[in-house]
Amino acid sequence: MFEAFLTQHDTATWARTREALLPSMHEVDRDATRIWFHFFPLALAQAFARTDNPDRLSQELFLEGNYRLAEQCDTSHWFLYGHRYWPQVKAAIIAQAESQSPSPRLDLPAIIRDIAGKAASAAGLKDDTLVIGIAAVGLMSLQQVGLTAFRRSAGVNTTVSGGLTKAPAQIVAARKRDDGQGLLGFLRGIKTEYSVTFDERRADGRFTLINKQHMTTAAATDKRDYSGGPRLCQEGPIPIRCRSASCGSCWVGILGGAGKLSDVEPLEARRMREFGYINSTDSKPVIRLACMAKASGNVTLVIPPWNGIVGKAGLGGA
Repeated sequence: MFEAFLTQHDTATWARTREALLPSMHEVDRDATRIWFHFFPLALAQAFARTDNPDRLSQELFLEGNYRLAEQCDTSHWFLYGHRYWPQVKAAIIAQAESQSPSPRLDLPAIIRDIAGKAASAAGLKDDTLVIGIAAVGLMSLQQVGLTAFRRSAGVNTTVSGGLTKAPAQIVAARKRDDGQGLLGFLRGIKTEYSVTFDERRADGRFTLINKQHMTTAAATDKRDYSGGPRLCQEGPIPIRCRSASCGSCWVGILGGAGKLSDVEPLEARRMREFGYINSTDSKPVIRLACMAKASGNVTLVIPPWNGIVGKAGLGGA
């Protein structure tokens, strides 16, 4: 049974698989794929599968927002470019799951590549580079929620009415580009203001940041109402409470501009590890606490739908 095959793969195996596939992915989705795996850690899903009291577990882990992947199988990966091919990817995954169990000689990366190839063909793509990431995400989603829940959702592409209409290379270039600084900035030879994009689907999904300002401080200047989302947002689009790396509410994934952020300091690294968001020695990782990270250029980020303290329980992602 294919689901039984998937359950043989733990967090470490998936981390190795993901990293092995990254060179084959289009650049537009390399960091996005890594971010998704941090947003939806396998260990957390397994903990909820084992418990007979999910409400108590969510309280013990101080979970807030929507951490239930089964409720967002079709939307959790909206920030991947490959999401627009989700109907084809999902169909290929279901077909694979309903087929006979894979040969023992096949490994997880090979199965993902096979699914990506079939989805690319169904979508009329010349190669599979744009769907390898979303294929890996989809297969991990299947492992976490099971085939019944995976099939239950509609399998639609939710970017159709959104703002992601640029070609992959254009999106990559836009994420690297900084705002022009106007005549005064040019004459002074300094750059003073940049844009932080938090939702690429929206033309207005951004706020202004002053050079070397913390991202949460800049976000608080955005006075629009963000109270309708899955998490509590009181000051701008990034959920924030403490501004001192104590609460974990302001974690974000960095889609573009990671190199324009300040290096991770020991406090931020330790707290992200305790929260279970990321355990990395990289000075500029794809997951950051927005209250600790200062920007010196345009940054593109994505805000996860939940926060909590899962690292101390050993439930974080790799």
